[in-house]
Amino acid sequence: MKPELTITKDLITIDTKSALNGEDILHLTNAHAIDDRTGQDLTSKLLVNMADVKIGQVGIYDANISILDENGNLQPLRQIAIKIVAAGNGNEQDYFSQPTRRQTQSTQQQATPKYAQQQPAQNLQQEQMDVKKPRKKKKHWGKKIFYVILGLLAIYLVWTGISYHQTRQQVDDQGRQIGELQRKNDSLGDQLDTANTQIKELRQNYKTTKNAVKNYKKDEEGYRQQYLSQMQQVSQSLASLKQQLDNQTQQSGLIYSILNGRLDNLQTTVNQMLSVQSADQAQNVLNNYKWYK
Repeated sequence: MKPELTITKDLITIDTKSALNGEDILHLTNAHAIDDRTGQDLTSKLLVNMADVKIGQVGIYDANISILDENGNLQPLRQIAIKIVAAGNGNEQDYFSQPTRRQTQSTQQQATPKYAQQQPAQNLQQEQMDVKKPRKKKKHWGKKIFYVILGLLAIYLVWTGISYHQTRQQVDDQGRQIGELQRKNDSLGDQLDTANTQIKELRQNYKTTKNAVKNYKKDEEGYRQQYLSQMQQVSQSLASLKQQLDNQTQQSGLIYSILNGRLDNLQTTVNQMLSVQSADQAQNVLNNYKWYK
């Protein structure tokens, strides 16, 4: 399998409040993989290694887009960059406090002409009453300013509480996503260990089969019974490997498909070799066996 990977962008930018996983990266880069020999779509087999990415921390990090090859190993295909920038600019308080200063200046400008229109009348008592009225208005506007400031403070506290709650929720969500990714990685690691063990035993069985045919050709009469006994042992070993594979995997996915196919292929070959009548026929059957099928 020789995959060809195509992506539309190799730099992804998010802020510190954004959560990002492997599926998101494949979506944002529009990653697409095909087998250059068969044209088969391999996109569903793509994985993303984000071990070096620190979600929520400003910086530029590297991530790798890889594919699981036919041997059950991760094959890196392309490196991309993830840029994390700070979220928000922290100017909300200045935005709310600025209209209050303009409102205060406008109030003072409106108060002055009104006071100027109240000129002294016919006696001193009226003049003193005119002087006292603006003082009452100043006290009134002072209370308004106090209430406006109090309201802005309440808005700020509410906004801070909501922002904290949202940030906490995002951190919890990211923690759950990281935990789920870790569980998936652990499960994949167990399946890869199973695959390596199965492949090692398959190769040992094939080697035994090949040596049995070699001895059978040397002395067809003397080694026939030994050859048949070894073929039966290999057949039993393959049946045991098949049972282990079904018990240790989910009986689905790429790893199971590859191992199951190789087990069945070698089992079919051994069954044919048990029914041959001569060493030459056994050699022909072995020659037709293809490990990669």
